[in-house]
This record gives sequence, structure tokens and C-alpha cells, in this order.
Amino acid sequence: MIKVINIINHPPAYDGHRDRERPKINWDLPNGTWVGIWGYEWHNIIGNKVLEIADDIEYEVWQPDLRADKIYQHKFENGLLHRLFPAKMTFYTHGIHIREDIFSETLMTELDKEVKKSKELVLHINAGFRFINIPILNKYYNKISILGQFYTNSKDIFKIPKTKNVIKLINTFKKNYELKKYYNKFKYIIPSIDEGTDFFEKKFGIKVFHRNFANFGRDFNDWKKDKSKSEARTKLNIDENKFVMFSSSRLIPIKQIDKMLIALSKVNYNNFICYISGRGTEEYEKYLNNIVVEHKLQKKVKFIGYVDFDVLKDFYQASDLLISTSLQDAGPEPVSIAAAMGLPALITETGIGFEFYKQYNVGLIVPVDDYNKWTIEIDNVINGKQVQVPSRENVDEFSDWKIISEYYYNIYKKILKK
Repeated sequence: MIKVINIINHPPAYDGHRDRERPKINWDLPNGTWVGIWGYEWHNIIGNKVLEIADDIEYEVWQPDLRADKIYQHKFENGLLHRLFPAKMTFYTHGIHIREDIFSETLMTELDKEVKKSKELVLHINAGFRFINIPILNKYYNKISILGQFYTNSKDIFKIPKTKNVIKLINTFKKNYELKKYYNKFKYIIPSIDEGTDFFEKKFGIKVFHRNFANFGRDFNDWKKDKSKSEARTKLNIDENKFVMFSSSRLIPIKQIDKMLIALSKVNYNNFICYISGRGTEEYEKYLNNIVVEHKLQKKVKFIGYVDFDVLKDFYQASDLLISTSLQDAGPEPVSIAAAMGLPALITETGIGFEFYKQYNVGLIVPVDDYNKWTIEIDNVINGKQVQVPSRENVDEFSDWKIISEYYYNIYKKILKK
């Protein structure tokens, strides 16, 4: 029996869900707080889909939790086990800078037990540089099968900045030295996108599992139009005459929502509105709202937080353009939803969504850091520039979970045989 332990390198998103109800799976803690499992991290989704096609595999998702006072776990109906481990933030040095990241001694102790008792164990971890991975790789890289997966674009990991600043260069060279030691311990990698993976193959001899489909599938049965644009706007109380843009993501720096807001402030057309769904930390949301005020966008930008599925779907149906401005991404998910809903999209050239749009020559693709170009292209679309959308058939084929789950399952079997 194959056993996969898929380790999440971040705690549950309690802060991002602070205004919502607890997940169904939750426990009260002695200090008055609580811990919970939502069960829809990508790690859970991968595990669930693999369990649907295979009966010779056990699948567990392990997650460090800053709130937890002991191990909490829940087994779902299909057999997937999600475990929460007590964790804390710890400081470490990367390059010449001190950083802070999550770590769990309890998780390491339990992992040691699993390694000793399981003969067919695959450890599935984030391939990005994460502090929680360092002791795992140091201790087990020659003992068990470890599979690294990139959840963001990996092409610029070893990038050297164009600068004459000696301190920055010293920092970069020291970081790259540490990164080389880190990636020398990987044997197998699942990429987020193909761009840049040749470096890992040539430099480190890592086996990269290439594909011509998405790394995460989607069931788009629920993502079908059931309203006209006018009907959706009526339901959401949106002016029929406005040009409507929509952005959906976690509100974190890498999504570049701040840059998007500044780009919107320079748009020549005044009768538009941009709705932004998602949540971030209170501090970061305050920062974004300050930009809105500073650039006089109060009537043109509305943050809607997390919304229920039906409301989210209506925003896709009410909009004229999706905007996705990630600096670095593996997906992003809203790009695929926009494709399924037939909504034109302006996207930055990063992630599997970008590769899909590029493959079929659709969408409006802009550089990740040419912010003036974003403004120019938004103006162009408002002024009538046509943006092609992919066919529904291509969307469904690219995101077929049957193909993708077999891809993961076959990788687990293959690396165990080796």
C-alpha cells in the first residue's frame, strides 16, 4: 500500500477568514480560541482526486498550526486524513537577511515515526525554499522518496539583479549558494509551469514531470452562465452603463493589487468600476484602502471580501473584463474560471493560466512589471479592443481531473519503484 504525506508549509488561513463562520471541522482550545480544517487546500484536493481513482493508496495532509496545542486530525469519508500540528514562528538567516517562517517540532517527531514504519512512503512537499523543508531534506533525502512541487513560477529563483550595489550582490550570491545546497537534495519536481525548469534538469539532474495540461484540475460544471450580463448586474445592483472589471485573489503582495490600483487610477475613462474579492491581513487591507483614498478611487473600486459561490458567479457574469496581476503564480484560479465563463481576461505572463492562454492565443497578456502597459491595455479594451476567450471544450480538456489525478498517482508509483 502506497502512503503519501503531503505537507503544507503554512498555517490555516484564520486571519483571512476572520469574518466568516468556522469550518465544519473545528475544535475549541483551552485558551478560548479554536482550530479548524476547511479541507480545500490544493493538497487536500490533489489527495481526494487521487483517492478517487486508486484503491492502493493512503493519503494524508499535514499542516503546521500556530494555534494548535496538540495534534488534531480528521479523516474524511473517502479516507483522506488531515492533521494539524502545533507550530511556532522561528527566525533563520537566508542570504544576509534574517527571515521568519513556521516550524513544527511535533511534525518532525511524527514524520520520523512514519519513516521508520512505512516502506512505501512518498513525502510530497513544496519545492520552494521553505524553512520547514530544510530539516526534512537534510534528514531524509537519501532515505525516502521526496517529491517537490512548485506552487509558484520557479524561473527566477537564481536570478541575479542588475545592480552595482555590493550588499545586494553579496546577498544574492550567498542566497544562491544556499539554494544550490537545498536543490541538490531534490530528485523529483512537479513544476507549476514549464518555463525555467530546464535549469533544474541540467544543473541538478532533477527529474521534472512535464505535462501539457493543468497541474490542478477543475470541475467546471457549476461554472456555466445562467444569467445575462444585464440580469447579473441587476441582481448585484451595478449600473448597466458602467464598464465593470473584476479581480479575485488573496490580498497579498505577490498578487500586486496595489500596482493594479495605481494602474486603474491612470485609466482615461471615468465611468468604470472594479470589484475586488478576497481577503488579506488587516494591515495589508488597510494599506490597499489607503491607496484607494490617495488616488481618489473610492467610487471606482470596491472590495467585496470573500463571497458565497452564487454571488461570486454573478460577479463573473456581470463583468466586462477580469484582471489578474500576479507577479508570480502557479494558477491563478480566477483565470481558468474566467475562461470557463467566457469572460475576457487581462493577465500577467505567469502561471499555468498564462501558458494555457498563450497556447490558444487568447486573452490579453501583459508583462508582470510593466504597469503603464496595464493601463494602456485596459484603456484599449474599454475603447473597443476585442479580447478573445478560449473555447469551453479547450477549457474542459486542459483541466480534466481524470488526466491530472492519474498524472499524480503515476508519479507516486514511479518514484517508489526507483
